[in-house]
Amino acid sequence: MVQVDVFWGYAWGASLAVACGRQLARRENPLDSQFWASTLIFLSLFWAPTGLLLLLRHPSWETMQAAQDLSDIPIWLILAFGITNITQGMLGFWVGLKLIKQGGELAAQLNWIAGYFGMFFILLYGWDGLGYDRFLYDRDLLAGSPAWTPGAATDNGTLAAITHFALNFSTTENSASVITTLLTDGLWLIPPFIWLFVRWLQGDARAQGLTAPGLGKIISSYLAGVFVIGLGGAALCAIAVATWAELLGAGAVIWHEGFYAPQNLGLHLLAYPLGLACGLTVCAWLLRPGKPLHAILRPLMLSQSTSATYLQGAQPT
Repeated sequence: MVQVDVFWGYAWGASLAVACGRQLARRENPLDSQFWASTLIFLSLFWAPTGLLLLLRHPSWETMQAAQDLSDIPIWLILAFGITNITQGMLGFWVGLKLIKQGGELAAQLNWIAGYFGMFFILLYGWDGLGYDRFLYDRDLLAGSPAWTPGAATDNGTLAAITHFALNFSTTENSASVITTLLTDGLWLIPPFIWLFVRWLQGDARAQGLTAPGLGKIISSYLAGVFVIGLGGAALCAIAVATWAELLGAGAVIWHEGFYAPQNLGLHLLAYPLGLACGLTVCAWLLRPGKPLHAILRPLMLSQSTSATYLQGAQPT
């Protein structure tokens, strides 16, 4: 989706930074390297086209139901969407690299998770508590393709909406549904990312004289970071924001048989910083060394104790 891809693109670039960052941080000119060039190729040839394919095939869904058809989207917005999918990944890579150069290995890990957190929070909650209702509404699966209205996707229950969205692979006109396009994008995007991420992280470990983590451990740790920390943290914050909205008198959000927008927008806006502060405080506590969420990321951080020494070593030739 247009609104979330800027966060997701950031997460891709930031993820690749932590995979190669220790080797790259030792260079006098880190951006003059195969790692940076490969990241740009990945963002340009694999990541950016996936979002544009979704926009062309499913403009209403890709804009979180803000546009009815492709013609409703301004040309400048389409151009900006294609550009930011690449530039946000570049930014995520650059920030991750800076954090690693400063010895902030945990901060570099949280940098890519922050991208996923932003993506998931918008998908779950959005700007009015209706994020996941918009996400689960594939209008092309319905005869006549009616435009989205609040609660349209989850009118028969959230589980039914998830099943309907995930298990219908063609539309009423026998064209690809949203889930089919998403799976197609995944087949194009995920294999090259895994290849780069695993190869670079294992090479980084060997360069430090450490035992390289196996493929399964790397993938499981990364997926846990995405879904346990990123998605879980976003869900916790969504509940916290909704709870604050209720307490402030903004109206029912998630405690009213579904995800419905509250009536008082002003009070709802106040609930965002309060809820996010509460949710993120809990997440930060669970991410402290020795806490459960910190252990999830340990295979990706290799050896924190050797990082500073390694980064102070001689510059590679």
